[in-house]
Amino acid sequence: MPYLADSSIHGHGIFADKDYFKGDTIEMCPYLIVNEDSIKEDCILHNYIFYSPYEDDTDFLIPLGYAMIYNHSSKPNAEWEISETDDRFVRFFAVEDIKKDEEIVHDYGHDYWESRLE
Repeated sequence: MPYLADSSIHGHGIFADKDYFKGDTIEMCPYLIVNEDSIKEDCILHNYIFYSPYEDDTDFLIPLGYAMIYNHSSKPNAEWEISETDDRFVRFFAVEDIKKDEEIVHDYGHDYWESRLE
C-alpha cells in the first residue's frame, strides 16, 4: 500500500511502497458522488473533487483513500479511471514505471486549473 510522507512538491504526497510497473494498479479508492449544488467554491472539498469522467455529466466524485492527496505534475507517473472491473472504485494506476519511495503524481487536468481562474 502506498504511504503518506512530506513532499517537495507541496505539503504531503503519496509515495510508492514498492516498485510499480506501467499498468499496475496502485490503489482502488471508493468514491462518493455529489452534484454542483453540494460543493460551493468556498467549500474546502472544492479543492479535492474529481470531475466526472463521463461526458456531459455535471456530478463530481469525492474519492476516498489517498486519492485527494496525490500531488499534481504535468509529467505524471500515474492516472486514474473508473475501475473497469468494479465501477464503485476509482483506480489509480502507473503510466510509467515507479520506483519504491518515488512520489506518485497525476495530472489534475485542464478543468481543475481552469475552475480556479474563475
